Amino acid sequence: MSDLTAPLVSICIPTYNAATTIRETLSSIVNQTYKNLDIQIVDNASTDDTLRVVSEFYDHRITIHRHATNVGGEGNFNRCIQLATGKYTAIYHADDLYEPEIVQRQVDFLERHIDAGAVFTEANLIDEVGKAFGALKLPKELSSTGFVFKFSQLFKVILHRRNFFVCPSAMVRTQIYQNEVKFWRGDLFKSSADLDVWLRISKIYPVGFLLGPLMSYRISKFQFSSGVRNHTEKWDFHLVTDYYLAQENVQAIINDVDRMHYRWLERTDKVRRAINLFLLNRISEAHRLCDDVISLDALRAAIDTRVGLLTLLAGVYIRTCVAFRLQVAGLKFLKLIKKLS
Repeated sequence: MSDLTAPLVSICIPTYNAATTIRETLSSIVNQTYKNLDIQIVDNASTDDTLRVVSEFYDHRITIHRHATNVGGEGNFNRCIQLATGKYTAIYHADDLYEPEIVQRQVDFLERHIDAGAVFTEANLIDEVGKAFGALKLPKELSSTGFVFKFSQLFKVILHRRNFFVCPSAMVRTQIYQNEVKFWRGDLFKSSADLDVWLRISKIYPVGFLLGPLMSYRISKFQFSSGVRNHTEKWDFHLVTDYYLAQENVQAIINDVDRMHYRWLERTDKVRRAINLFLLNRISEAHRLCDDVISLDALRAAIDTRVGLLTLLAGVYIRTCVAFRLQVAGLKFLKLIKKLS
């Protein structure tokens, strides 16, 4: 496709106090090999130099929108959907980095797979200073079978592997965002509202994945998402999965193995919360969350998966520490288990 015939792509970047990262992020976007871009910066009443940094980019494709007051993360994402004008829309994040060919490859995919509603990519993980330390990959249950998947395939793997969608890699057909998704349901699903969006799309349209890391996803201790590792309440992920599991048409596609895998996820979440409670010296609460860790089901999970093994070890250790009053001695080991998991 020439620049004149290539479909217009709206790249929306919701920002809030992103002055330290937005320059590098925006550079990675304006230098895409795909040129027919409409770049919308949607600022959520930043109090730092975010808009000054953005204004230093002299590129006619960039438009800045600024909220007078902070409308919350979901509100800013919803505004991105409303502003999109292209055939395709990508809501990229203000602290991530995008490989030069990501847009071209996503557009090529959606042009070839006209039935697909969205496409995602894999990602490298980077820290605050841009150092790589891991990767987010499509689970092997899917990557070994193809590149386009229906809701039934995706949901079964989610019940086993948790949320594997790389949210800031998503490119969606704009008409789907505007006519069917319309808004993030943060009131229902809190920090996991993005997973609900992807599942809503996949219930109507197949969803595609491009293998290989076409972006770098920044994990910072200052991000909200990193706070999930320190949670003591039930993980927001379960708000989404429980919502869909309550639907009759979803119940019809899952089996006993799927339910077993989900029990394992729930137990892992309980034990992770128990670790955090133990480290906060809320010992009795931590102990109660480990009530079913000594079971045949937990043993089976430990044999089947590394996460299941760590869950069993941590749960048994917490119960042992409480039983023998070894709270102080238990802190170092639990910190190690938390790091490994």
